[in-house]
Amino acid sequence: MSLTKILRDAQDLDDSIRYAAERDLSELQQLDFPNFLLSLSAELASNECPPECRRLAGIILKNSVEGKYSEDNNPHIKQWINLDPLIKSQIKESLLTTLGSLVPDAWHASSQVIAKLAYIDIPSRDWQDLIGRLLGNMAQQGASPPLQQATLEALEYMFEEFLGLEQDKIDDVLDALIRAMNRAEQSSQVRLAAVKALQNVVMFSNFANDDCRNCIMTAICDAAKSDGAVIKHAAFGCLIAIASKYYRMLEPYTETILSLTTEALKGGVESGALQCIEFWITICEKVIELRKQNKHDAHAISTVDCSFIEKPLSSLVPVLLKTLFKKERDDDAQAIFISAMTCLDLVAITIGDAIVPIAMQFVEVNIKASDWQSRWAATFAIAGILQGPSIEKLSPVVRLLLDRMEDRNVEVRGTAVCTLRRVFDLLHSPACANRIFTYENLPRIVDVLGLRSKDVPEVSEEACRAIYFLAKALAKETPFRLPTSAPAYEALLNEVLGAKANSSGDKRNKYNLLVLVCGLLHVLIQKLGNTFPVWRTPFVLLLFCRVLTFDSSAARDKAALAIGALAHAVGPNFVDHMPILLQHFNAKLLFPIYLQVIGDIFLVLGDEILPHCDYMMDVLYRGLSKPMLKPAILECFGEIALAIGKNFEKYLQAVMRRLKDAADPEYYDDVLEEDEVDYSNQLRQGITGDSNVTNTAVDVLGDFHSTVESWTNELIQELTKC
Repeated sequence: MSLTKILRDAQDLDDSIRYAAERDLSELQQLDFPNFLLSLSAELASNECPPECRRLAGIILKNSVEGKYSEDNNPHIKQWINLDPLIKSQIKESLLTTLGSLVPDAWHASSQVIAKLAYIDIPSRDWQDLIGRLLGNMAQQGASPPLQQATLEALEYMFEEFLGLEQDKIDDVLDALIRAMNRAEQSSQVRLAAVKALQNVVMFSNFANDDCRNCIMTAICDAAKSDGAVIKHAAFGCLIAIASKYYRMLEPYTETILSLTTEALKGGVESGALQCIEFWITICEKVIELRKQNKHDAHAISTVDCSFIEKPLSSLVPVLLKTLFKKERDDDAQAIFISAMTCLDLVAITIGDAIVPIAMQFVEVNIKASDWQSRWAATFAIAGILQGPSIEKLSPVVRLLLDRMEDRNVEVRGTAVCTLRRVFDLLHSPACANRIFTYENLPRIVDVLGLRSKDVPEVSEEACRAIYFLAKALAKETPFRLPTSAPAYEALLNEVLGAKANSSGDKRNKYNLLVLVCGLLHVLIQKLGNTFPVWRTPFVLLLFCRVLTFDSSAARDKAALAIGALAHAVGPNFVDHMPILLQHFNAKLLFPIYLQVIGDIFLVLGDEILPHCDYMMDVLYRGLSKPMLKPAILECFGEIALAIGKNFEKYLQAVMRRLKDAADPEYYDDVLEEDEVDYSNQLRQGITGDSNVTNTAVDVLGDFHSTVESWTNELIQELTKC
């Protein structure tokens, strides 16, 4: 059976025919590997063989020699190296001949196989005439375009990795590629193949040499001005590759490339706009990377000053900002917009404060325009420059964003809220003298965010995220740097409490917000102390009490601690607000931190709390039905005794009865075995309490001193036996 038929059958849709052909190919390979490769190369070169069979022959041949010379354990490499030199020579000649085929499938496959064999042979000093033969194809008078295209493609594949060629041979290849790119009479396909090959070869060029570099950059920039979109795209691909390796040598060419970028952005995707932007993205990334390396390496020597890049990047900013007006035209324009905004962000990081005045010119022209698209573009432009510039330069944008958050257009409002959220997330620094939010603007920030949290869903969701990052930023402040606008914080907490949670994720975010804002108010109240505006107490207390009902232990703890701080700040007058607290004081709402705070409130109010004492003690008695609350409640009894002194006599018998019950082993029935030791320790601490509290409480009870002392000792002894 002929190899051509087997190759045809190997592509048959019938599984049985295809499997039989694949089995035949495997047997031929195993029986006589050298002649199998030789036969494949002959099939690839044969004009009598169908194109699809020639293509498959090339694929099998390529896979049979896949690898590199350095891969010692690769069986394909060993088989090729050990092949009879005569057979190897015949295969190579056949491949070179196939490059001149008029069948694209054939010469395309041949160029790939040549590259694979070059990875093996050239490093081992074999096939030394390959580069000369390929360059001979390019210099040959009357060489057909397919031959030139196939030759250039082979060079492209060969230079995907380092071959170990001498520099003079690489220079010869570069010369041939540049000549192919510059020939006006050359077919567009050949010019394209030359540009694509150059993208790989330039990585191994002597780019540091002025003449070599100028020659390469001139050829690439000329190709980038081509009328053909594909050639233009390939030329910008070359520039991107060069930027990734030689960006520090590009200063003389930045103005030319900037001009090409401007023209490409006018023409859109077809003109290479995306590739142009990618070039500048690569430049920025390299500069940022270099700065990071120098920053992290104390012994690093700054190799080359990259400050030259600031001028062209500054000129690029207005060009990028113009793409904001293309956002909703079509998919191509959307792709350019996304790429341009990525680039703008990196430019801001690269040149820092220098971008602000340039971008703000655009913002000021468009921020109050009559059409919403211009106002949206100006708002979005602010979002693109937040990383890099200093807070001092960017702090004025908060006012602009607050104004746009009240815009009549929903897209403008949503973008403004989203941008303000990024401001809180990226820019706020407690250590910075120029802060994003101040004593003056915080109330308005909270008011506007509260208003937007009731907006349409796409805006309200961003508002809730902004509130979260605002609270998170405020939480970083030290107490003495917090803006002391109590109404603003109350409003912030009120907005969080009123926020809708439509999913588990929303609910979790809401609880996180509650934790942050309650913590902030706690710190603020502590900071203000007795200067806290007493008239605001009922409003703040009611907000905290609402949090006590939420299904979040962390939020409840923060709210309870804030209530305690509020009681200390207001002092004895806090008794006037006890009715509010008592509405949220029942056995179901008790938890350890809350019980500690209740003890603190008793100590703050002393005898003033007596009118409410019966109700509160009754709630505590009922709370003893919860095993894990018993230690905290028993300790709370001690705080109450210390606070109200002899007035505790009326509760003493009931408390002692419950203390004695606590020593009963049955008290542990609802406690898991592994938790008994810890629970026992907690319970003992609850009964004895802090020594100062216990002793003081006993002293004020006068005649009951001996009774309490004996009962306490007895209880401790009983508890120790458990």
